[in-house]
Amino acid sequence: MNDPSRQFLHSALRRVGLGLSLGSLLFLAQPVQAENEKEAIQKVVSEYYDALGGDLAEAASFYGEPAMIVLPTDVLLLNKRADVEAFLTKLVSGFKPLGFSHAKVSDPRIKMLNETTAIYSTVAIRYKTDGSEMPRGGFTYLLHKGPSGWKIHELIATDMDKLISAD
Repeated sequence: MNDPSRQFLHSALRRVGLGLSLGSLLFLAQPVQAENEKEAIQKVVSEYYDALGGDLAEAASFYGEPAMIVLPTDVLLLNKRADVEAFLTKLVSGFKPLGFSHAKVSDPRIKMLNETTAIYSTVAIRYKTDGSEMPRGGFTYLLHKGPSGWKIHELIATDMDKLISAD
């Protein structure tokens, strides 16, 4: 078997065969692991929303670098945490004159794309300082799990009737 193409094919077939047998063993553990990851993602996004009502530097810490913001009229690439904090400061300062106090997630939907990447869609319920609701907004987030845990890498303003379905 000196032919390089045959060696490659033989090697690839061995890897696939090994991958299938290991994959079938790993498949059994995935539902439990996926649920644990979804709980971790839910915690990250909920804590991010809690921080939006107060410490914007803390809110920015939930983002990875770089991060992308996709709005109906703009696409922003935020390379550093300071860029994210500046964006959030501008965003929240636009809501403050309307009485904005804080926001909560509602109707969260999580779709795992693989072990380290997920899409999270939600309805953001914004509250005024008097406790009344402001207009709701739909958002979709792309999260990635790295050495420091789950981080938001993309925020997309989303029509509420276009939010993703959960797994």
